[in-house]
Amino acid sequence: MNEKILELLLKLGILSYSQVEEIKKKLPPKADVLTFLIKNGYLDEDKFLQLLHRNFGLRIAKEININQIDRDLLKKIPLEIIQNKKIIPFRESEGVVEVLTNNPFDTQALNTMKLLLKAKKVQPIVIPFSLMEGLIEQLLQREENVVEEIVHQLGGEDVETETLEEEMDWNQVVRAAEEEAPIIKLVNAILMEGVRRGASDIHIEPQEKALIVRFRIDGILRIFQRLPSRVKDAVVARIKIMANLDISERRKPQDGRIRVRIQNKKIDFRVSTIPTIYGEKVVMRIQEAEKYLNFTLEDLGFESDNLFLFRHHIYQPWGMVLVTGPTGSGKTTTLYTALQERNSPEVNIMTAEDPVEVAIPGINQVQINEKVGLTFAAALRAFLRQDPDIILVGEIRDLETAQIAIKAALTGHLVFSTLHTNDAPSTTTRLVDMGVEPFLVGTAVNLIVAQRLVRKLCSKCKLKAEEVYPKEYYEELVSQVKNAIRRVIENLQRRLTKEKNPEKKQKIMETIKEYQELYNTGLTIYTENPKGCDHCNNSGYKGRMAVHELLEVSENIKKLILKGANSEEIKEQAVKEGMRTLYEDGLVKIGKGLTSIEEIKRVLIAD
Repeated sequence: MNEKILELLLKLGILSYSQVEEIKKKLPPKADVLTFLIKNGYLDEDKFLQLLHRNFGLRIAKEININQIDRDLLKKIPLEIIQNKKIIPFRESEGVVEVLTNNPFDTQALNTMKLLLKAKKVQPIVIPFSLMEGLIEQLLQREENVVEEIVHQLGGEDVETETLEEEMDWNQVVRAAEEEAPIIKLVNAILMEGVRRGASDIHIEPQEKALIVRFRIDGILRIFQRLPSRVKDAVVARIKIMANLDISERRKPQDGRIRVRIQNKKIDFRVSTIPTIYGEKVVMRIQEAEKYLNFTLEDLGFESDNLFLFRHHIYQPWGMVLVTGPTGSGKTTTLYTALQERNSPEVNIMTAEDPVEVAIPGINQVQINEKVGLTFAAALRAFLRQDPDIILVGEIRDLETAQIAIKAALTGHLVFSTLHTNDAPSTTTRLVDMGVEPFLVGTAVNLIVAQRLVRKLCSKCKLKAEEVYPKEYYEELVSQVKNAIRRVIENLQRRLTKEKNPEKKQKIMETIKEYQELYNTGLTIYTENPKGCDHCNNSGYKGRMAVHELLEVSENIKKLILKGANSEEIKEQAVKEGMRTLYEDGLVKIGKGLTSIEEIKRVLIAD
């Protein structure tokens, strides 16, 4: 790079051949040639800037205030890169990022910026060396004061984070003194900001020269703050104290829970720590306790045919309902909402959970504690002597738990539980692989629900797909969406022929009419606005919803399980009997204008 710059200056007549040779001898290894030329008097900076503007059309800026620099862009670039490469992200517009630099010919630095900022294009703005040094010095100074600045910026002085007394056991005097410390205020501010922004998780990640704070919002991780590495031990220690974890143990993973009140709302943070090469990483899952208590099944995003099926099976006297999906796919919300619907004085509901995420009045909840031998299997054995009607097992992790849960389902109890599988059909084969006899799986399991969470399009800025997609692609998508909606109508019509209750029949008929109108006249497909808007924080999406796949274990499915059929054979039969796949359920949501095909493919990785 230095050689090319010297050749360019030679061609432009700014340097003579003898000067170039002299510079080559004096230039230290790995030194920036432009910095060397200006500092040693070979190059007049003002004339050089004029030359860049005149010959290359580059924009020159001799005055930039640090407050003009976009802070969100700065968070994405490690300060050491800014220091080493002498390049600062300035501002962004329509995917084009302007960067401040001394050397617009340093393509490596420009490409680094483009990669880290995920920009379509990087546009250099050339500034004087003295200005660059001043800005970097201010950025370094800002980082030193970052704790106080963040607390002030987020209103840390007024953070009303009241830890519930039953969750804490430390000395009140010590705690009162701690509340004045900046780190306490910083952690409180991070927790409050995570709740305010609607994050589902907060990630505290130590790196070599920084501590990164990221929020997962609508399923996507975004950088919230880049803190100096000197605060990482103090921040982690504070979180451990709040979660009643062992501060001195840094070599092993630990799990705990923080319960606080923020803005008069009871908020739980499920805390997990794990050692990394640069220190302990902390992930906190945010759970608003009251939120679970206000959901109904209608709020969960079930299409009407699936809602009828799910509701039918949670009212069965015995058998098993399994909800599957990866961590963070909404399984807990679905199960708690089902329990809420069944919760009444006439029904004895018992749950074994690890951890108990939300305390539900009227339900007997048991916290699993493997250290003292209270495993899922042990809790289930005890439940069977407690005269339960409904049992919830937080997760089927091993053969012993699976066998006892199935025994409970076969002896007059309704059992809810979760498994980690990719889809509904593979759940049956997963149980068999764990060692459960196929005939027990086929007999005990009534319904399997697989689900994922997808982002909802922003209602303020979403675009009509017809105006964005190529014509052939759009028409093919419309055809797929209509096929998925038609399957919903067919399922509802089958249910209508079986239904004997006049009120329910009327409800199904009204629902069929709604889907028929959508199929015939109401179909409008949307896609996200890549620019977004203020309402959706420029992401094009706002909020999330679930897509579902419901497999009812019919007589034909039972026969396949007994034969040892694989998941593909079971899926083929289930589809014949009306099951819509996760992808097809997503297509129905697209037809309703709720999400986009890009989002469905991102989450489901559909072919």
